[in-house]
Amino acid sequence: MRRKFLLFLIFLFSFFVFSENKMELNLKVQVHKLKNGLTVILVPIHDTPIVYSLIRYKVGSVNEHVGITGISHMCEHMMFKGTKEIQTVNYKKEVPLMKKQDDLFKKVIELRREKIRNTAPPDVDKRIKNLLLRIKGLERSQKIYSVQNDIDVSTFSVGFSRLSADTSFDRTHYYEYFPSNCLEAWAYFESARMKDPVFREFYSERNVVLEEYYQTTENDPDGFMFGRFLASLMIAHPYHWDVIGWKSDIINYTREKVYNYHKLYYAPNNAIVVLVGDIYPDKALKVIKKYFGGIKPQKIEDTVTTVEPPQLGEKRLVVRFNATPRIMVGFHKCQSNSPDQPVFDVIQYLISSGRSSLLYKTLIESGKATYFYVSQGNMKRYPGIFYIYATPNEGVKLSEIEKIINKCLNSIKYLNISQRDLLKAKKRIIGNLYYQLADKEKLAVILAEDYDLFGDVNYYKKYIDAVNKIRKEDIRKVAKKYFKKENMGVCYLLPPEKENK
Repeated sequence: MRRKFLLFLIFLFSFFVFSENKMELNLKVQVHKLKNGLTVILVPIHDTPIVYSLIRYKVGSVNEHVGITGISHMCEHMMFKGTKEIQTVNYKKEVPLMKKQDDLFKKVIELRREKIRNTAPPDVDKRIKNLLLRIKGLERSQKIYSVQNDIDVSTFSVGFSRLSADTSFDRTHYYEYFPSNCLEAWAYFESARMKDPVFREFYSERNVVLEEYYQTTENDPDGFMFGRFLASLMIAHPYHWDVIGWKSDIINYTREKVYNYHKLYYAPNNAIVVLVGDIYPDKALKVIKKYFGGIKPQKIEDTVTTVEPPQLGEKRLVVRFNATPRIMVGFHKCQSNSPDQPVFDVIQYLISSGRSSLLYKTLIESGKATYFYVSQGNMKRYPGIFYIYATPNEGVKLSEIEKIINKCLNSIKYLNISQRDLLKAKKRIIGNLYYQLADKEKLAVILAEDYDLFGDVNYYKKYIDAVNKIRKEDIRKVAKKYFKKENMGVCYLLPPEKENK
């Protein structure tokens, strides 16, 4: 164990250059732009024969609209279903089977529309059920011509690992790491997914997404509460809905809609490719140009022009769910490229990180709450929300928790924060950033995000400088600017009311 720790320290000291007041990264980052608009970020680090890959598509739930909410997440799922060459033994025979499925689902959608308009036939539910069963049978027939989990099997067989993805409000990420001698295999696989995916098993995968919605939203008190709370705070901006989307949209996705969404947003001029690890940049760039260079760009306009109007008054919401009570208190906040953002990060640390934090002392140590957290919700490209969540101890009212939270925030606004606490917060925030930068996978995410949101792979240096310059006056100023009644929303989750007999 001691030997492993010493090896880690040796790696850390080789990775950073230390000076009297700060650490500087010893990174050789290259940024290239292909003719089709693809951004390529290359970071050679030759400590192990492994390459960490991240592809960031600049699309998330913020790019959706009513009717297709959650489609970014659905698209992420479908990216693991192969291409015309991957995960198939006879693609040509799959095509007519998929067309028959899609034709049947058009009938399902029409019946559902009639049901909404109250013009459907009496046996509408039976008809829909029969059509969905026929689609299921056709998908079963299609499996004769496809290879299940071929992507996992074929990539893992040559040493790939952690083939995964996730979708957020502003972006979709695809991750993996692989042996450095498999660079060309990686480029073939990822360029094929960008250019030529096949959304086989579409309807069964949509059911998987629907089940995820049930687990994370409809049957989960926290997810249920957050979705309603977000919708009440964001009335105009497309941050209005959570990443998973609304159920009525999920069940009505069509393969054509997801294809069109993919074609528009999964374009090279809307993507950032990051490779960190055992690469030689000239060779890596040559391989990337070979496989990605021929993919056509798309004309992508900024679809988000809606600005959330000022709230102008406190919002209060009560949701009923068969669970123990809990509370969320939230405020509208700035986007990530605002000079107020680093101040928010310091405020979040001061009120929530560790046993010495304000909320831990007033909620947990006092015995008033069993659990709490503070979040900024991963809304970064546009103004989002800053919120506090807490579950009260038995016998403690939500109104009492709310008063404690407000008192904590008022102390940030009006009381004098100690210089010791401020320095501690800044050191921990910067230290955590350096820790992430020393992890190749996290480094790839930071570089992609910084280039996307700030146009600069070295933005983390500016962020560190900004955090170091924060004064107590800056904290009070930001707290007073945002933590006010007319900018606040409060949500109580309570058990269903008992019916009077």
